[in-house]
Order: sequence, then C-alpha cells, then structure tokens
Amino acid sequence: MSNKDTLKKKKKKKAHGTLNINLSKSEFMSNNEARSNRLFGKICLFAAFMVLFCLILNEVGVFRIVPAIMRISCIASAILFFIPFVISYLTKSKGDWVKYFMITDILIVVIMLHSVLSYHVMMLWLLPLVSSVIYFDKKLVHFAIFTTIPAIVLGHFLACKFLLLGDDPLRTVPAAMLYGALPRVLLFLPIAFVARQIARKASKMLSNAIENSNEIGRMTSGIQTVMSQTQQLMGTRDMSVLAGKLASNLSDLIKVMLNPDNKVKGTVGVLDGDHFYTVDSDGNPNNICRDLGDEIGFEFNNARFKLSKYVEGATSYAEEREGFINVRFFDDGKLTGFAVLRQDVESDDYSMKEVLNIYTYSTTSIINNTMLTFDMFRTQEQLAYSLAVVSENSSQETGQHIRRVSEYARIMGKFICHSDEQLETFRIAAMLHDIGKLMIPKEIIEKPGRLTAEEFGVMKKHVIYGRDIIGSAPGEVMEMARHIILHHHERWDGTGYLGVSGEDI
Repeated sequence: MSNKDTLKKKKKKKAHGTLNINLSKSEFMSNNEARSNRLFGKICLFAAFMVLFCLILNEVGVFRIVPAIMRISCIASAILFFIPFVISYLTKSKGDWVKYFMITDILIVVIMLHSVLSYHVMMLWLLPLVSSVIYFDKKLVHFAIFTTIPAIVLGHFLACKFLLLGDDPLRTVPAAMLYGALPRVLLFLPIAFVARQIARKASKMLSNAIENSNEIGRMTSGIQTVMSQTQQLMGTRDMSVLAGKLASNLSDLIKVMLNPDNKVKGTVGVLDGDHFYTVDSDGNPNNICRDLGDEIGFEFNNARFKLSKYVEGATSYAEEREGFINVRFFDDGKLTGFAVLRQDVESDDYSMKEVLNIYTYSTTSIINNTMLTFDMFRTQEQLAYSLAVVSENSSQETGQHIRRVSEYARIMGKFICHSDEQLETFRIAAMLHDIGKLMIPKEIIEKPGRLTAEEFGVMKKHVIYGRDIIGSAPGEVMEMARHIILHHHERWDGTGYLGVSGEDI
C-alpha cells in the first residue's frame, strides 16, 4: 500500500471517528435521511433477491403457481425493487422525493404481486409501512399509511378481476372487498397506529438527544474556553492588565456560549490598591467607578449599579438579572472585582450559568494572587526607586544615568523579554545596576579626568558592592537585579570587570 493510500485510509478512519455534537435537528435529519435511503435501498435489493428465490422454488416444484405468471410477476417485481437501490445507493441522490418515491415504488410492486399472486403475498402489505419507520419521519409514516389502505383495496380488486390463480376463493368483487380487503385493512390499522407511535416517540427522543448533545457540546466548549482563559491570566501581576484580560475573556466566553456574532458591551473592574480600576468590554480604561464610602457606584447602559465593598461571608458568583450578566469576585467577603455585561440570557440557561460560575470560581484565586503579586512587585519597585533617589542625591550624574539606563532597558527589553511583566521587571531591575557606586568614594565617582589604575581597581568593585547591597532580598526584581549588577560590565571575550566570558555571564 502506498503512502497516499495509507493517508487516505487514516483520513477516512478519522472522519468516521469524529462526532459533531453541535448539530441541529434539520442537519441530523438530513444526514439520517441519506443513511436511511441507503438502508432502504438495501432492503429493496434484498426483497428483489427474495422474489427471484421464490421464482426458483416455483421452477423446481416447491411452489405450484403457473410458471408463466410467476416468471412475469417475479422478474418485473425484482426490476422495480432494484430501482430504489440504484437511486439511493449507487447514485446517492438526496431530497424528500427519494424516500416518497421509494415508498410509492414498493406499493406499486406489492399491488402488482397481489394482483397476480393474491393471498400468497399478503404479508407484503406491511413492507411500505415498516420501511417508512426507519426515517423517524412522521409525515412519511402517514404517507405510507394513507397510501397503503387504498392500495390494499386496489390490489384485491385487481386480483379479483384478473383471477390468475385458480385456488383464489375470492372470485367476485363484493367477496374480495368484504372478505379480503376489509379484514386486512382492519388488521393493518392497529399495526399502522403502532408504527405511527414509534415514529412519534423516536422523533421526540431524537429531538431530546440532539438538544442534550448540543448542550453537552456547548458546555464542553465553554469549559475548554475557561481552561484556556485562566491559563492566560496566570502570571499577570498588573491589575490594569488583568482587568483588560478579564474583559476580553468574559466577552469571548459569552460569545462561545450564546452567539459568536454578538457584540458584548459592559464594564469590568478589579481592586487596585484602595480603588477599582475599570475597563470596558474591549479592554479600554473607562474609570467610571465612584467611591461611595462603603460602596462603589457606576452607570452603564442607562442603569445604575451600587456594589458593597464588603459583604460578610460572600463568595464569588455569577448571575443573570434584567438583561445583565453580573459577576462578583470576593476574597473573604471583600469585593476584589466585578463585571457587568449587557446580554439577554434565558433564565433557565443551565449551561451558561454553570460555565460562568466555573469561570468565576477559577478566576477568583487568580485575582487574589495577582493582588498579592502586584503588592509585592510594587514594594520592590518602591525599594528600587528609593535606592535610586539615594544614588541621585549622592551624584547628580549617577541619578541621570539611572534614568537613562532604565529607559534603554525598556526599549531593549521589548526585543528580549517574553512578556510585559518580564519587561517591567527588567526595566526596574536595570535602575539598580550601579547601586554599588554608593560605596565608592565620591572623589573617584566625580573625578573629571582619567582614573589611575588604583582608582579604577576601586571603581570595578562597585559590582561586588552592589550585589552585596541587594543581598538576598526576595522578589523577581531583586533576583534579576543581582544578575544585572554583578555582570553588567562583563564582555564576551572575558576582559570585563570580573573576567567572566561567553555564556557563563
């Protein structure tokens, strides 16, 4: 087998193993109709072979029907039975006309066989009805019922008129109608009622199954979105960045759960120190919150909102009320974040509520951790600024130099840092690169001319002094600062202050 054939086989296997759980009833019925057409075609093909088998049995004497009559009726019936197979299976035709044509085709065959063979083919009157049930289509079942009843009458009438079988006891039209057609119609009706009930129940069960399947698919998509979004939030340490990500996440989540084409409007806020930093649903700052003492207030979409800053025992939650989706984040009763989004949601939308609650619960800890990280980071930033101020007071040139390097680090960091958070860490840590010069005598720092070898030896020690000043101070900024301070005068060829070379720097 060639690589091409193997690839085709794998693709085919994959296609058969994939289930589209987001399927409408019309799509499912369309797919089911195509499969049912092929099944119907196989049924007709089987019927054709059975008719020919009966012909063979008649030819060898098992049955004793006039050979000429049997040959004509069986061969003609086999041909008519073969037509649905060709249409449904070989040509793969689609459309309502196919199934109605096949039911009609079978009725014609049964009428013809009954006209010739009479009571010998009595069971075949059930074939159109039974075949129609496989479509789960009540209309088709009704069509089969209401066409089979007159077909039974017509078949008995023609059998009486032709009288091709000498052993047929119904030899007059009244007898054929009263003792043939009427009893068989009466027997057919309860069977037809059962078939109709089966089709109705199957259709209802199918609708429920598709609805449940789509709900499962919808919830699965929502949960997958939540998992992806919470991963994006992790590592964020800037509350303004976090607010923007929350707004984007909630907008995307609502689109996944409701309508991808909907434009979500709303506002999202997170606690930033002692006030709430707010953004709109596109992540743009709007700063609409007002401090009302124990509450915060804001207006959105012609509605006014007041939120308590502290609610004893409150936990994070999401709810739908009066056309708004409201999300509240709490940490031990303290309001740490909120979202108000304009969106009409059905009150009994269980999947939407569950997915929003899952998102709220999973995001609460991230918000709280971000607040702690943010506070720790700002503490380190304040420490860096404080040391920079000390340096600036020590030497005006050193102070200006710190500011320049910080800006250089920000520009350069855009190309080497992996995230905005790492870039900010790099920028702040870079300010501390020359903090060790605080330990260098002022006359050496501010000497206008060239330093002597002895003075330069003292100057080179500022990288050691700076590393020792930082010491083992915790935090990302200080950790990065230790490396920057110690190695910022190294060179690739090892001619730097400490003689470290290459990738050992």
